[in-house]
Amino acid sequence: MAKKYGLSKAERLKSVVRTEKLFTEGKSFWIFPFSVHFRFSGAEGCKFLVSVGKHYFRHAVDRNRVKRLVREAYRKNKEILYAAAAEKGLYLDFAFVYKSRSFFSYAEVEASVKEGLSVLAAKVRGAGL
Repeated sequence: MAKKYGLSKAERLKSVVRTEKLFTEGKSFWIFPFSVHFRFSGAEGCKFLVSVGKHYFRHAVDRNRVKRLVREAYRKNKEILYAAAAEKGLYLDFAFVYKSRSFFSYAEVEASVKEGLSVLAAKVRGAGL
């Protein structure tokens, strides 16, 4: 289990193979302004990925700003998902893909991330083995 309010490298999805499987074999749902992709994995720990396309923001500084906001919102609220994952013993890889041309305030981004994490937690609780 990771630190309560940290975001270590071990919590980030960096594997090309796992990322490819996430987007090809995984499922997704929409929480404005995100498309949330997820896939249950056999590996221990929940792995997180943030993506902001060049199609929506041409300048890297803008994409990086959005990614910073999403990572911070996830870092503060990840316990929602971790509690459900520990309860069921299931772990998943998931990605928040930003799908809007507009900038939103941190409060709006955090509310969307919280809602996405709640839906993921519900899916973990519903996926019984």
